[in-house]
Amino acid sequence: MRALSLSVLLCLLSAAVLAQPAGRGGPGQTPPDHYVLVHAGTLLAIPGVRPQTKMTVVIRNDRITAIENGYLTAVSDAAPGSVLQVVDLSDRFVLPGLMDAHVHLWHEPAFSRHRAERGDRHPSWPGVPATGAEGAVNAMVFARRNLAAGFTTLRDLGSDDQSVFAVRNAIDAGRMIGPRILVAGSAVAVTGGHGDSTPMDRTGDDMTRLVNATCDGPTECRKAVRYQYKLGADVIKFTSTGGFGSNTGLEPQLFPDEIQAVVATAHLVGLKAAAHAYSPIAIKDAVRAGVDSIEHGFLLDDEGIAMMKKAGTFLVPTLSASYPPPIFRIPDPPSVRLRNEYRAFERAYAAGLKIAFGTDAGTFTHGTNAKEFELMVGFGMTPMDAIRSATVMTAELFGISAEAGTLEAGKLADLVAVKGNPLENIAVLGKIDFVMKSGRIAKQDGRMTEPFSYPAFLE
Repeated sequence: MRALSLSVLLCLLSAAVLAQPAGRGGPGQTPPDHYVLVHAGTLLAIPGVRPQTKMTVVIRNDRITAIENGYLTAVSDAAPGSVLQVVDLSDRFVLPGLMDAHVHLWHEPAFSRHRAERGDRHPSWPGVPATGAEGAVNAMVFARRNLAAGFTTLRDLGSDDQSVFAVRNAIDAGRMIGPRILVAGSAVAVTGGHGDSTPMDRTGDDMTRLVNATCDGPTECRKAVRYQYKLGADVIKFTSTGGFGSNTGLEPQLFPDEIQAVVATAHLVGLKAAAHAYSPIAIKDAVRAGVDSIEHGFLLDDEGIAMMKKAGTFLVPTLSASYPPPIFRIPDPPSVRLRNEYRAFERAYAAGLKIAFGTDAGTFTHGTNAKEFELMVGFGMTPMDAIRSATVMTAELFGISAEAGTLEAGKLADLVAVKGNPLENIAVLGKIDFVMKSGRIAKQDGRMTEPFSYPAFLE
């Protein structure tokens, strides 16, 4: 009887504890709605559509509920107890949060500069973080730097099996304010190819090769993709040609059946596939396999452009990585000569190819991604189309158009603001003044907010 009474008492105590308010947003308590009224002097709600002036973006918690004319100061249907905040951007140009489809968050240029200069092809990638923990620290810092530059969504196309996954998960869980991150994990690469990060002394170790996504032949490549999927990858990246940063040349490194295996397996598990590709042959092999995007594509020929347009394949031009490439400190580097000779970006744009915004940040300093806008416009793209590439088009590539890419009712409240008009001077996008990610202010008046949120029991 005594044991039974104690059991009942414990149950009653547990119920009482669960019924108590747990502080802001804690268990047992529904936090009040938080409304933000953003007063936009000029609002480019849908890139590609004429901007409007003197508008209010109405935000409830993490989503936009309305876009209204004039400057609202109240929300008529807000529930009692709701919190209301007004953000005055009446002297700013407001637009959707920017997206970068090609970054590497776990490192910056120094990792490969010396090996590129000396012609080192050793696949151990000297200077890359030695552990996942070091890479995660880098990724936290660089993710915040990208967010400060106005990039609310990033696609990381090549790191390791731990670092960027950890940072993505922390952001998704609300533990820190950072950009939305789509993670590829390790890039799928063949032995000795561009992106092969397996240490030389572990080349024969099957588990090490799997962790680093090194594969040879269709069977191994399918397994490499499935392993990245198991880790929680959002996208699969593979290197179908050599690259400037690894001194592995520009020609194909994967056979067509290996490319087919990578792309088909990615699609089988519901992921998109991105191909690092320079050579026209490799580009066309990837397009035939149904790849979703061609990264770089510096040697893209007219036949490849026609094939990509017919298939709806995106080009992610990463002009910043080639013009000029910061990993080289030599005059007239080959990437600049090849870019200027082939003019792949200009021809792809003229042909009406789908172009998503991507920079390859990590091969240059994170947070300076906006220089890509100036290059795109300098090579003939209109400012509106350049902005559209970094919002509407990149959201389409990512498969998140229902959630982001424009400022419309029902979508997540990702928006940025600048002083000046980027449609008249694209360079102003290099000086983002205000950043909001999913309804939370990350940067205001040029200053970043604190990155971390702590559970109520630590307060």
